[in-house]
This record gives sequence, structure tokens and C-alpha cells, in this order.
Amino acid sequence: MNIIVRNEVVNNKAHPVNQDDDILYINKAHKTAECANKYAHELRAEFTQLLMPAITRTDVKVAGRFTSLLNELCFMTQMTMKNTSKGGGNNDVSER
Repeated sequence: MNIIVRNEVVNNKAHPVNQDDDILYINKAHKTAECANKYAHELRAEFTQLLMPAITRTDVKVAGRFTSLLNELCFMTQMTMKNTSKGGGNNDVSER
């Protein structure tokens, strides 16, 4: 199923999530992207401070993999935030 993400108002009321076949309507997608970006960066900071030393002592490759995944997550959420901002890119996933 292809999902097209759009921010639309239906019947003069904003619907946070309304799924019709292949269309998923999300209200305030930029705010959601901002929150996801914030949480991803907080997760990376806490991992680095609290878990990284112990995991590194146990298995350096696993610690590196977690670090890489968290860095990728932070990058993706940051780019999503930029792409959903006003004038910051294409908001329609189907056209990318």
C-alpha cells in the first residue's frame, strides 16, 4: 500500500489522523517532526552518556552499530523536520 501523507482540513475541522484507503491525513506534520527530532537527539545523548561506556566494554562493534543507528535516526528526523517546514521542501511524500 502506498501512503500519501497530507496535511488537510476536512469539513472545516482538522483531523489529526484520518485514513482513507491509501491517503493518510496528518495535521501539523511539522510539529510532529520537531518532536521526533527532539526525542531522537535526547535518546542519542542519553545513550552516549549512560549506556555507551558499558556497551563498549562488552562489545565495541555493537556499541558502534547503536551509535551509527542513532546518528542516522537524528539525521533523518532533522531532514524530515526541514522538509515539512514552510517553504522547506516538498510536503507530499508521493511526489518525492
